[in-house]
Amino acid sequence: MRNAKKWLVVNPNTSASMTASIRAAVTVPGTQDEVRVIHPDTGPESLESFYDYQIAAFETIKWVQNDQQTYDGILVACFGDPGLYALKEISTCPVVGIAEASFSTALLLGKTFSVIAALQKAVPMMSDLIGQYGLEKRCASIRALDRNVLDIDRDQDSIYKLFLTVCGHCVDDGAEVLILGCASMIGLKEKLEACLHVPVIDPVGVGFEMLKMIAASGLSTSRAGLYQAPPKGLFLLR
Repeated sequence: MRNAKKWLVVNPNTSASMTASIRAAVTVPGTQDEVRVIHPDTGPESLESFYDYQIAAFETIKWVQNDQQTYDGILVACFGDPGLYALKEISTCPVVGIAEASFSTALLLGKTFSVIAALQKAVPMMSDLIGQYGLEKRCASIRALDRNVLDIDRDQDSIYKLFLTVCGHCVDDGAEVLILGCASMIGLKEKLEACLHVPVIDPVGVGFEMLKMIAASGLSTSRAGLYQAPPKGLFLLR
């Protein structure tokens, strides 16, 4: 029997409701693994701008830096991957962002993918993120529900038809895989797949499974280049 693992899952916003949904998505009954799901005490309740991301990244980095527990892996459970590169630099265990995990998985499932975003504001932000990961040629489209994150989290059922419409447009755009581009969309994967007949990626679930796979494979973050530790050492954030 393998040794029990200890995972840290960070929701970078301060929404208790979204944190509860994330906790439910990563909790597997019967496992001996310990999964700690947290959110910062300070910062935006939802992340919908670069301003929000910067604040959330700082608070997330501060939390992880000051947490003295030892983990087998850390998951950043926000689709913008706020603070991800910094966390990779300072953490001794693997760190995975749900966006990078979703994109990586989509490449294995089809030639092209589309991302479903919350607000229209998120569309160019998602485009920048996809460009950062060098995946522009594999992206069929990015389409928005034009609903804010907290409204989606509170009442998915009332806008499910809108989800179907937007996802259908993505399939028409040529997407072979659909990515739900926000942690507030947890729980929609199976219903959408049944109607649209293409793979739908729930980023939190996929991110957590990829994190566990990396740890189980004995792999770790490369220190050869981009993710080298900060050369001046760490500043203690308070």
